[in-house]
Amino acid sequence: MKKLLYLSLLFCVAAKSFAQIKADSFKLEQLRRESGVDPTRIQSRAGYSLLIFDQEDAAGQINNRMSLNVGVNRWNFSMKYEAITRTTGEPGSGFISGMGDIKFSLLNAFFVKGKHALAGGAEFSVPTGKLGFGSQYFSVSPSLTYSFTINSSLFLAVQPQYTFDLMKDPVNPSLSVVTVRSFLAKFTSNGYFFVFEPRPIYDLNSDRFELILSPIIGKALGAGFNLILLAEVSTNETTIKTRGNLYQFGFNKNF
Repeated sequence: MKKLLYLSLLFCVAAKSFAQIKADSFKLEQLRRESGVDPTRIQSRAGYSLLIFDQEDAAGQINNRMSLNVGVNRWNFSMKYEAITRTTGEPGSGFISGMGDIKFSLLNAFFVKGKHALAGGAEFSVPTGKLGFGSQYFSVSPSLTYSFTINSSLFLAVQPQYTFDLMKDPVNPSLSVVTVRSFLAKFTSNGYFFVFEPRPIYDLNSDRFELILSPIIGKALGAGFNLILLAEVSTNETTIKTRGNLYQFGFNKNF
């Protein structure tokens, strides 16, 4: 009788532990999807970000970015638009403001099975921003993303992409840029996520290489809201002088 009682208790404890592990895995997968870190996880969301470019001396730039993602089955459609404020840092020059380029993208997570996932996509940049605020290029960046789930709280993803121009002013050089984005992301049961992204970029036209290091910290607030902090630190002196290092604060709402 005692053996039967012990076995029953053991079974109850094991069943409860298994149910807890399953619930935690579901919660972490939801956090991974709603964070927006992994392109192979489709989710609808709207967001706002404040981007601060810290340039040399007193020069700088502030971008107010609005974004919208619409997820339909394994398809994701998104758009970004920015209001930009700049200062040259010269005494008395003040700030000037304008609208940036419209960027829209489509992505399809065509393979998601077990620990492996693949997604193909393309982002288009439409030169709606006037000179000094927009890129002056109508360009496209096709990409392929592979993600590998190490465990329920940890995943690795790699996304090579190639940027080239579809239309430009003849005075501007052609675009031909290879970027390899890679993510190592950790999610915790209390709603935090930590990401490290080393991003090598190679400009084929100018034969110029740079490496951007980007740490990201996020927190799920509940009801589909997330806070996100990130930095982009360049290892290239020219980029530091012209664009500056980037510091970003933002939030999104999943629906």
